[in-house]
Amino acid sequence: MRSERITRRDLLHRALVLAIGSLGGLGLAHRLAAAGQRMVAFAQSLFDRIKGLPPEITPTGDFYVVSKNPPGFDPVVDAQRWRLEIAGLVGKPVSLTYDEIKALPPVQRPHTLECISNDVGGDLISNAMWRGVRFQDVLNKAGGVGAKAVQIAFSCADGYTESLPVAEALHPDTLLAYEMNGAPLSPKHGFPVRLLVPGHFGMKNPKWITKIEAVDHDFVGYWERSGWSQQAIVKTISKFTIPGGGHMMYKVGDDVGLGGVAYAGDRGIRAVDVSADDGKTWEPAQIKPPLGKYTWVLWAAVWKPTTPGEYTLRVRAQDGTGTLQTREEVGTLPDGASGFHRMRIRVSK
Repeated sequence: MRSERITRRDLLHRALVLAIGSLGGLGLAHRLAAAGQRMVAFAQSLFDRIKGLPPEITPTGDFYVVSKNPPGFDPVVDAQRWRLEIAGLVGKPVSLTYDEIKALPPVQRPHTLECISNDVGGDLISNAMWRGVRFQDVLNKAGGVGAKAVQIAFSCADGYTESLPVAEALHPDTLLAYEMNGAPLSPKHGFPVRLLVPGHFGMKNPKWITKIEAVDHDFVGYWERSGWSQQAIVKTISKFTIPGGGHMMYKVGDDVGLGGVAYAGDRGIRAVDVSADDGKTWEPAQIKPPLGKYTWVLWAAVWKPTTPGEYTLRVRAQDGTGTLQTREEVGTLPDGASGFHRMRIRVSK
């Protein structure tokens, strides 16, 4: 059973609930409920006021693309001829058609993907609405996984390879997706099917899958052979999308809209804080409820500078377990980048 650290916000919330229960005051409860509604309305108006936040669902044409292949050399698969082979330590090896996979019970959910090579504050992160089938349902078409299997290996139409431990592959939220934002996967996003795995960087979500094999050994995939992480667990990240590069000059007394996204894979986001003094002090930002348990959140705040000068703004996030994003700055290889995203702006009189 996973333990969670109790934060000051948790204690305040629990104290408030106990106070209402002990007083038994309906009038107080109604006033508190009304205050809560006003806070929700304020948060919504804040997100409406601040322009430049990304859409919660990334349009397919804007969704980031990373491939091992040179530009123009990604595979284009013919769904009528394509087959998904399921082999290795399974009950009965099978070959499934595109229509047979789509005939399985469908699942639809929003899900964020981030590339392991995304720099702090980088753009290699997007969120889409996906539709597919549970991966365990696909494996069940082959009679399930044998007791001696330890990993599931994936081979793809472009020669890409990847693997997952059996337990993660059989997780009910691991999907084999065939639609993205209401349409069949485009060729560059993995048509006809790709994997969606909660909590992992994009490299663990292979595209253009042609073969699934249950194996009794550690299978080292394409990027792992080049030194990248075998686990590829998403780190907690947060970034500014506004202010943008087009408007970095402000005056004393201006309302400076700040905002962006935060993401922590399958751990979720509990809080986001912003700093206007390079991380010496922090103030809480508003976070928008996530579209799903595996998505990013939008965050927003308003800062009013009181003196002229140059300012370094920073942002940090706390994941759903109460763990704060690490400040330590490291590069992307091998486990993904970390550090607080920062922006520099000038304020004049």
